[in-house]
Amino acid sequence: MSESPPRHCEDSAYPLAVEGDIIRHVDGSIWVVKGCVHPPGALVAVPRVVGGAKLKRLSEAMEVVRRYYLHYVRSVPEIGREVPAVPLKDVLVVLRWLREGRRPGEELLRELLKALEDLGLECGIAGSHLGGYSDAGSDVDVHCLDSPDAYERISSLYSSGLLGHLEPGEALLEVAGVSESLDPRRHAELIARRVLQGKYRGRRVTFRVVNCERAREVIGPYVDARSAEMVVRIAESDYRTPAIMRADVVRSSVSVGQSLYLFTHRLRFAELPVGTLLQIRGTVLTRACGVSVLNLEESEVLWSLFS
Repeated sequence: MSESPPRHCEDSAYPLAVEGDIIRHVDGSIWVVKGCVHPPGALVAVPRVVGGAKLKRLSEAMEVVRRYYLHYVRSVPEIGREVPAVPLKDVLVVLRWLREGRRPGEELLRELLKALEDLGLECGIAGSHLGGYSDAGSDVDVHCLDSPDAYERISSLYSSGLLGHLEPGEALLEVAGVSESLDPRRHAELIARRVLQGKYRGRRVTFRVVNCERAREVIGPYVDARSAEMVVRIAESDYRTPAIMRADVVRSSVSVGQSLYLFTHRLRFAELPVGTLLQIRGTVLTRACGVSVLNLEESEVLWSLFS
């Protein structure tokens, strides 16, 4: 029997999974589903809790993969690189933020979801509260399906006073344990003015607006891959996950034309102000149609300058 093609997240039916869903592994570890494409018979994910230890940084998670789950790593043409993919036979259960995440046990979380529902948003609790590994200091992760004006609707909760922005000191504390790719001070400045990261009744809240369909614009297969170092300027920002941002090429070590698309599932790159300059060392991927894509997951941001 021939293998079916990689699957995009379409609905909430098992075994398909979407960015932010939780995998409970048969060995007791907990993994977080990443991205919108899964190869046949597996789910692309990274470990979050292994042996009782929480892995906050992506670099820490990938080190665990290399040490204990190297046999999970496989090349996925649509992603354009090797990624960890948990075989379905090793998946005990998938906890979905659109299913289990819509029925949180904590009253505060139910109230927050109700406020979002009243705005016409379809949201659920993800992260540590969905996976059952939260503690007193854990952020509240809220994932919402993309819909017209979703960003503006979430933003309205700040003007109404229901949500508050993080203070500069709180933003610095937020990045202290997890900041990668962006300079910590600049990252904290960005967080302090974000819509997607704030506070609800004293609790830190992080939002993701998920739209997997948009990933079709930039995913592979790719016909070319070239290592490059470049300076780019953000021309079109994005608040969604995955974030797809058009960037003007200021300087590049390889020929890529005047613009390319930056692609990422990492929240730290969402809401980058238009005009932001980034110096990046990474791999430029080219689709058959000629579109150039640089995946920030596999890139090193050497410096950034926010507008």
